[in-house]
Amino acid sequence: MPIIKVKMGTEKGRIYEISEKPLTMGRDASESIQIMDHGVSRQHAEVFKIGEMYFIRDLGSTNGTFVNDVKINEELLRAGDQIRIGSTVLVFEDVAHLMQEAESQVDYEAKEEADASPSTTLELRLDKEHELREKVKSIGKEVDSRNLMLLYEIAKIIGSERELQGLLNRSLNMLVDAVDADAGYIFLLEKGTEKLVPRANVDKGKGGEAKVSRTILKRVVQYPRSVLTSDAAMDDRFTASTSIVMKKIKSVICAPLVSMDRIAGAVYLHSAKQLKTFSSEDLELATAISIQLGMALTGFLAADRLRKMLAGVAKTLVAAAEMRDPNMEGHSERVANYSVAIAGQLKMSKPEISRIQLAALLHDVGKLGTTLANVPGVDAEKKKEEHVLIAEKFLANLPGFEDIVHMVKLHHEKLDGTGYPYRVEGDAIPIGAQIIAVADTFDTMANFGGVSGRSLTVKEILLDIGKMGGKQYDDKVIQALLVCHRNRTLFEPASPFEE
Repeated sequence: MPIIKVKMGTEKGRIYEISEKPLTMGRDASESIQIMDHGVSRQHAEVFKIGEMYFIRDLGSTNGTFVNDVKINEELLRAGDQIRIGSTVLVFEDVAHLMQEAESQVDYEAKEEADASPSTTLELRLDKEHELREKVKSIGKEVDSRNLMLLYEIAKIIGSERELQGLLNRSLNMLVDAVDADAGYIFLLEKGTEKLVPRANVDKGKGGEAKVSRTILKRVVQYPRSVLTSDAAMDDRFTASTSIVMKKIKSVICAPLVSMDRIAGAVYLHSAKQLKTFSSEDLELATAISIQLGMALTGFLAADRLRKMLAGVAKTLVAAAEMRDPNMEGHSERVANYSVAIAGQLKMSKPEISRIQLAALLHDVGKLGTTLANVPGVDAEKKKEEHVLIAEKFLANLPGFEDIVHMVKLHHEKLDGTGYPYRVEGDAIPIGAQIIAVADTFDTMANFGGVSGRSLTVKEILLDIGKMGGKQYDDKVIQALLVCHRNRTLFEPASPFEE
């Protein structure tokens, strides 16, 4: 939700929400923001909304309205823009964007009854939910094992989760519940700095304020052994630690995460309850889960390296294609950046965003093999379609590129069926292709002008693209483009291949 915040002036710190109704500014008492300044006119300026775009307009004031120290008549606002009216300075901010950037911080100083029927067969139950759905009938004595059941559930998460963060969050939540911990953390070593960084945390707040002991954490990483202390304050190894003594850290489990034969992090569990201490069984469980997570982390890191290599190959191909037309230099990478920003605004998952980025990078790779551009007598439509058909043939030979090919070959299609080369329409166009189409149109208009060929301002481009919503392009994709421009994420370098 966009707001106007007074940065400098008599109302410093005051916040005004922008609604559908214009937000007016001036000395008059009837204005939405009354600015008691001799350099301000009675009706000085107004902020108004068109779709997802916000504008400021000077209302014929005597001394003018300034945005980022430039005098304006009317200007499109973006997050962080500073508005000066007289000696008062206001800031346009997108609260939703600011909230997304906020990061959580860690405070460091801190059996079912057995079947009575006689049988020589034992059944170890693992998936209770499946058994309830399928109404599984026992063929022998049923046995429960908390640890094995949890390891089974973690294995299912590893098999289904496509994002590392999701894997860490879900696994930690399950482990904290299983051992009845007050708090749990998963730390990973940061590449380059080798510092332990919290990547997941759960705080139930049952036993007071949970703290992390650097002493215990350091020992586990230095010597790859799991540690259990029932009462850290009574353990000779840790009594010299100020954090343990002062913060009254009690029962702790800490287990190393090992990936590719090196320590990659640690799982840390804490209980502050006087009557609850962790057991050796809890230690074994946490260690077993750490081993599983370490193996999963190895897989994620390998996949990440492969994605980076793939991105490098894609960029090389794109550079070769753009060498044929110097005017197009940088076009594909800009389209990829815009596509990532739009997909992120639409809350798509990281794997989806990575696929869209790769497809956007390769959307014009077919130009590497075009031959019809300078051939006389060839239909203009065939020339236009050629690079799409070549790209489709080229990428179709690459295993695992099915989604990429589908987006590339349909990125010039339009909802109303007026696109090319297949003239498909509506829902037959995947969302990834629609995102690339909008990003491609924005960059083309920004660098080569509109239909008339004349140079266009960003405001004019966004207004023109906005008119295409529902007809040529998906409305929600266009709205995401407008929001990305407003909150300044549209022009940020995109690196979904970086973990």
